[in-house]
Amino acid sequence: MLSYCYMKLEFKMCFTYLAVFPKGSVMDQHHLIQQWTALGYIKAHDDGERCINYLLGMSFIHISRSSSVDPGPMHAKTSQKFTMHDLVHDLASVITSKEFLILDADATEPRGWNRARYCRHARLINYQNQTTVFKDLPITARTIHFRYSGKLQLPKMAFSRSKYIRVLDLSGHSVGRQSTSSNLDLHGSSVEGQSTSSNVVLPSSIHKSKLLRYLDATSLPITSLPKSFHTLKHMQTLILSKCALETLPDTICSLNKLCYLDLSGNVSLTKLPASLGKLSKLSFLNLLGCSMLQELPESIYELTCLRHLDISECRTIKKLPDKFGTLLKLIFLNLSGCSKITSLPDNLRLQSLEHMNLSNCHELENLPKDFGNLQRLVFLSLSDCYKVSLLPESFCQLIHLKFLDLSDCHELMELPECFGHLFELDSLNLTSCCKLQVLPESFCKLSKLRCLNLSYCMRLDKLPPSFGDLKLQSLDISSTESLNALPDSIAEMTSLTRFEAMEGNANVMARVEEIKKHLISGEIEHVVQQRENKGCSSIVELADLTCYELDVQELQNVKHPEDAERAKLRDKSDLRQLSLRWGTNGGEGKSVLEKLTPPRTLEFFYLFGYMSKDFPKWMSDISSYLPSLTFLSLCGLGTCDTLPPFGQLPNLRSICMEKMPNIRKIGKEFFGQGRPCLKLRSIMLKLMENLTELWTTRSGEENEEFLIPNLHSLCLSNCPKLKFLPYPPRSMIWYLKNTDEIIAEGGFGKLSSSALPFEMVINNCSFSPDNWDRLHHFPTLEVFQVESCKGLRALPEVIRCFTSLKSLVLKSLKELESLPKWLGCFISLQRLLIKDCPKLTSLPESMKNLTALKLLQLQGCKGWEILPEWIGKLTSLQDFQIIDCPNLTFLPESMKGLTSLTEL
Repeated sequence: MLSYCYMKLEFKMCFTYLAVFPKGSVMDQHHLIQQWTALGYIKAHDDGERCINYLLGMSFIHISRSSSVDPGPMHAKTSQKFTMHDLVHDLASVITSKEFLILDADATEPRGWNRARYCRHARLINYQNQTTVFKDLPITARTIHFRYSGKLQLPKMAFSRSKYIRVLDLSGHSVGRQSTSSNLDLHGSSVEGQSTSSNVVLPSSIHKSKLLRYLDATSLPITSLPKSFHTLKHMQTLILSKCALETLPDTICSLNKLCYLDLSGNVSLTKLPASLGKLSKLSFLNLLGCSMLQELPESIYELTCLRHLDISECRTIKKLPDKFGTLLKLIFLNLSGCSKITSLPDNLRLQSLEHMNLSNCHELENLPKDFGNLQRLVFLSLSDCYKVSLLPESFCQLIHLKFLDLSDCHELMELPECFGHLFELDSLNLTSCCKLQVLPESFCKLSKLRCLNLSYCMRLDKLPPSFGDLKLQSLDISSTESLNALPDSIAEMTSLTRFEAMEGNANVMARVEEIKKHLISGEIEHVVQQRENKGCSSIVELADLTCYELDVQELQNVKHPEDAERAKLRDKSDLRQLSLRWGTNGGEGKSVLEKLTPPRTLEFFYLFGYMSKDFPKWMSDISSYLPSLTFLSLCGLGTCDTLPPFGQLPNLRSICMEKMPNIRKIGKEFFGQGRPCLKLRSIMLKLMENLTELWTTRSGEENEEFLIPNLHSLCLSNCPKLKFLPYPPRSMIWYLKNTDEIIAEGGFGKLSSSALPFEMVINNCSFSPDNWDRLHHFPTLEVFQVESCKGLRALPEVIRCFTSLKSLVLKSLKELESLPKWLGCFISLQRLLIKDCPKLTSLPESMKNLTALKLLQLQGCKGWEILPEWIGKLTSLQDFQIIDCPNLTFLPESMKGLTSLTEL
């Protein structure tokens, strides 16, 4: 109470107003500030933010649990959610008791609201079309909030007596169903659905509320506004989110005080008024999920006060107005999911723009040449812009840029040479830039860079030598398959607190583990033991531990499931990587795993030796419990015969399953609701001897949406019975070991993908001639390796179709007798390695045409006695290795002409 007494007057009014919300309510920051403004408690949005910060600082309100997990920079400008402790709510209610009343429409006792002389705030609850209740609304009310109401059918004269009302909130009939970016699906439609078959209308008497400044009709299924709506000249905030609007009347543009307009989730809205630009005070416009909206009106450039514009998931908009770039006060722009936009307007003069989201603009090909004019830009996302191949040179003029997300830009081949001029850059995400091969020399000048994600950059083959000069705190190089070594300087990067390398080159992964042991703390390994003297297991000791990585072993020693619950894993918000292991005699573990629910922040999850047949409830709904999970590994689940819907995990990048003999099919249950796994980049299946089917469409049949469209790496080892139905994903990298039937006769069917196959390893596979011929579906291969394939006396003719081949490796082909003449046709070939092919004794003369060859290695070729003279014509050869070829006793004279040779 003392804290309240010392508040500023305007803060007191703002605080006590919170009593109008029921206990436990989640309050939206933007909506709250707009209501305060409508009531005259504050004058500007900045005043509202100061008040909220004050109330947070005094612990009068708290950030809601639903938004307490760090959402990252992408959502830094989105509205926060708040809650209030019940005791604080009681305080606000006591202070404002004379001004606040609740009317229960179900109540049987006489209503005396019309006698409440001082009532300013009214809450109407349990309204179910009891039309007479409106006679009891207090005339003096400034705000009316509907809560816990069913379908609203308001009588025409509902507000005929509400002459002084400033705030009207009708959203409470569907509390918790507001349309936001989190509950709109990937296609811009609401998860809960939108009611369109209804006769609900706003009452015509609303025009009598001449002082109305704030109207929230969220989820009210109205198709149009009353004809007299334009007479509400004081209207400042209009929230019509997730209604059933098909059109807006032109007269709405006469609301010249309107500054906040939310039309999000109106999936039937096809057009905005041509005169929208007349809303000269409009500063906030939300069109999120208006998926049928065809275009923005040309007059939008006249909205000179516009600061916030969200048109994300407007999937039918193909272009922006020509003068769009003249919105000089625009600070926030979200175009995420505008998948038909191919380009941005030239002459971008958005001089105030700080936040720009272009993620999932799948058809966007390039940025304007003058993009660097956006010099105040702090956040930029181009995530999932599959067709962007280059960044303009002016890009390096973005001198205030701090957060840059280029993840899943599949065509991006290089960064500008001047990239190091982005001196303020703090976070850079290059995940799944699968064609990026090198980083520019200037990259190491990014002195303020703290977070760098290079995971799934499949073709990145080296890092700059001075990479260690960076002051990184977080580095992820998971699944950088082509990266064979790390610069020595990384070992001296003492600023590192997080270093990830899940999958990839074995030598690199081992080196990462060495560096982590040397530089990084925060990893805890706990072997569970029984504490006989305490009557519990040692897992309870984890309750007070804080760590980033946790490895819990010997979970079979947990005899009482409540011990697992006492470990409080779900409360460890700092935890990012978790391994749960049962020993060889693990026994039934479902009851224990049920109590080991991880925190929502978890990104990497390993499960070993779990021997129950099915999974606990939280794993059956894993996408809700672990929305941030990117990596999942299951190993040694000996009795499990079904899988949870792992395909629903929205951020899953990699899944690994090993030694699960009872899994015979991965079908529709894996994909849950059947939406595509848009983020899935790597599938690894090992020792799955009985797995026969993996569906890639909802039913495993043709002519359905493909559910794994952007796979980068497919590793199948000892899956001899496996077939993809109807056809396999078009993965960039293929590793096949003892897996013979994986390539379908029809190849990839109708699948189109921005990622094309470029590397394949075939190891110990017994391909029939037909199976070899099916490799003609892989003409884009650049790296090809054949190893330990029995009975192969000559290379299959189909290899000739790999016209872009740069690397060819032949290993342990014991029956291979000769190489074909057409080997000399691979004019792009740079690496040729031949190892342990004892019957191979010569190279074809046509190989003299391989003028691009840089590396030639002959190893373990016992029958080799002489090298041909023409080998001196391999003018680009830099590295020639001859290892364990005992019968090769001299080199030809012509080798003196190999002027590029640096290593022999």
